[in-house]
Amino acid sequence: MRTSHASWTVLLLVGVAAACAKDSAQQQIVAPGSRSGGAPIAASRSANGDDDDSGENAVVAIRDDCDPSDPGWAPSGGCLLRHGDVSFAEFGALLSSPLSLSVVGHPAWRNDPSYVETFPGRTVRVRNEGGRTHTFTEVAQFGGGKIPNPALNKGLVTAPECPSSVDIPPGGSMSLTLAAGNHRFQCCIHPWMRAFIKVGSHGEHEDG
Repeated sequence: MRTSHASWTVLLLVGVAAACAKDSAQQQIVAPGSRSGGAPIAASRSANGDDDDSGENAVVAIRDDCDPSDPGWAPSGGCLLRHGDVSFAEFGALLSSPLSLSVVGHPAWRNDPSYVETFPGRTVRVRNEGGRTHTFTEVAQFGGGKIPNPALNKGLVTAPECPSSVDIPPGGSMSLTLAAGNHRFQCCIHPWMRAFIKVGSHGEHEDG
């Protein structure tokens, strides 16, 4: 038991050192239908809100709820969900609100979870579980996306990172190794889809 504990400690220290040596996120895009590694992935927060000490990686699911039977989605890539309930008309109707000066967006288009706490050396895996193409792009500040559609970006200034962002098709995934600190991510197609990932040791909270 002592040998096993010592080996785990060495591996953890190696992982921390490797993460600290990186100045920016490392990303690996995986094509739809394939996965890197066969082990199940656990979120970094447990069901009761406590920190997860299991040593497993974190996962973020990109979600939408487009209706595959609605032909309204066809001109912009279609909908590859087996089951979905949001028509193209409903999606458009919820983009804005008379009470908001900026885009609101349909709540079914989201990152799940939108807030993650994890630790250096652990991988964050992101998978597009929706039926539409999305991105999961790290930005210095949340902003507008790359699609030249005023309705999608109402009231927002385009985030500088978005024009060169990488699309993640339905079923596609990516892996991130992040340095310690706070990291902002957004979809550069649907910019209200945001996530905040905090990477740091226990009891350590950094502003960014």
